[in-house]
Amino acid sequence: MTMAYHREHGIDTRIVRIFNTYGPRMRLNDGRVVPAFISQALQNRPVTVFGDGSQTRSILLRSIECIPRCDVRHD
Repeated sequence: MTMAYHREHGIDTRIVRIFNTYGPRMRLNDGRVVPAFISQALQNRPVTVFGDGSQTRSILLRSIECIPRCDVRHD
């Protein structure tokens, strides 16, 4: 949809992909890192960390009150 808007109106657009999100109604068995941590902690199991532990991640809480916002400017 973003690219269609870009092609139709000829303006700069950006596509953002948010991978490490979590929030209400998420499934604990969907294979992502945060649900896996939560699921393991709730079951009193050790939390699995893959690799040597030096990897970093940015994690975003997606709340129900969060509504995506688009600012569209026509010059």
